Amino acid sequence: MTQPTPIRREPATRQAVRWLQIVAPPTFRAPVSARSWCQCGWERTASDRSAVLALIDAHTAHAAVCPLLDLEGNKAA
Repeated sequence: MTQPTPIRREPATRQAVRWLQIVAPPTFRAPVSARSWCQCGWERTASDRSAVLALIDAHTAHAAVCPLLDLEGNKAA
């Protein structure tokens, strides 16, 4: 009987650093809210449709200035 070959697992190279949570009920009149936060300490909330849209833009823009994200190293060659 042969020995099973050990599985070598590569260390995780990707890890979540920032999150965006949007709560949008199915009815148009229901309140919409969102929260964006990052491991660097950046955190924002929004509680109406226009503010949530602005928060989505701010969340995306934060990636360019976050000290925990190295975007140059993440881009494909």
